[in-house]
Amino acid sequence: MKKILSAILCVCMIFALCACGEQPAGVSQNTPEPAPESGAPAGSEAPPAAVSYGAQLGERVMIHFEKTLETQKAPDNTVILQFSYVIPTVLIENRDNATEAINEQLRLMEEAYISGSGNEPGKNEILEDALDNYSYVMAKGENLGTSYSAARTLDNTRADGSAISFRYSKYIYTGGPRLYGYSAVNFSSETGEKLTLDALSSDPPAFIQALKDGVIAAARADSVLYAQLSESDPDVDVSLAAVVREDNWYFTADGIAFIPDYGGIKPAELDLLVPYSALSGVLDERYFPVKREGDGSFDVVRVQEIPDGTVQVVDRLIVKEGEELYLKIDGTAYDVTISDFFYDHFAEGDARFHVKSLLWYANYMTDCALQISTIVPNGVPDLMIRYTDSDYVPHLLFISQSEDGNGVALVDNTIEAVG
Repeated sequence: MKKILSAILCVCMIFALCACGEQPAGVSQNTPEPAPESGAPAGSEAPPAAVSYGAQLGERVMIHFEKTLETQKAPDNTVILQFSYVIPTVLIENRDNATEAINEQLRLMEEAYISGSGNEPGKNEILEDALDNYSYVMAKGENLGTSYSAARTLDNTRADGSAISFRYSKYIYTGGPRLYGYSAVNFSSETGEKLTLDALSSDPPAFIQALKDGVIAAARADSVLYAQLSESDPDVDVSLAAVVREDNWYFTADGIAFIPDYGGIKPAELDLLVPYSALSGVLDERYFPVKREGDGSFDVVRVQEIPDGTVQVVDRLIVKEGEELYLKIDGTAYDVTISDFFYDHFAEGDARFHVKSLLWYANYMTDCALQISTIVPNGVPDLMIRYTDSDYVPHLLFISQSEDGNGVALVDNTIEAVG
């Protein structure tokens, strides 16, 4: 059992180290901020094994991510609170009503996080606690921490003509045990309405039972995890089935994932995935994955090098005021994500590159371009482009200067000296 617990703790420590790597300047290592999660849930494999295709590629779905970091200081300029969150803004081409409905619901979720709701403290409440703690520490003259923090990050796990899903991770530190929370929300990209489990099937009872059977099967597939859970819970299958509830699930390319309450730090890799192949006949066909066809190749050029009107520009991303670039695709690429990143010198291959902050996403790009305003560094890149092809194989590219220093270029994941 010690080996089993050690394995679980090892996974948790990996997530904790990733969280520390995303801290903005000035954040103490005692108050880490969680990194966006993009791991595959337990039970998932790539490419997704689906028995049918249902969702339409449909209109392009694009998402902008804006990170806000608010720093509060005591009268002597000591930082006592760092409060951060990420706001997604969705754009569905030619679906203005659905776009507006989704963004309004996302704004309400943002307001609830900032103000606090239910048992969850908001920014003002945490700030009051931070001020009280600071006054106590100053009065006692003891060497105690005075910096509190709260952070909420998210990852979009699916976006297409049928559904848009977000998985949220929340972290709060107020001097005592560190608190972690996880949730998810799903929208119809056709109507903009929030999706519920009952809305996904014409036979809700059979669908819910298939989901419960699926999460139990996913947990059993991870023998280390299942053994650890079984030791602490004699009715582990009943407890696992209870994770099939609202605000606790999200779509992925592989299936429907559920967020169990293991307690403490938990990476997305421990979420329980019910593959689409297990939901044939009970999940409405339009929620099965999109059938993918065709692939493409990217290039990056300065805007002034392309004659006006010769390329379809679908959106503009402002990273920094600098050069205006076109990220062009000839053919089709899927799950196109722009982010900044940090680098793990001790890992190998693509595992060296970790998303620090999501910036932009499109479910697909076909013979078009994204206009990017950014500074192209004279040295190591600072923007990462992730995408998948028609076989769901992931690819990484980085915007850099050309070898002669006179232009811009895309470099692949063979770069070494980063960070």
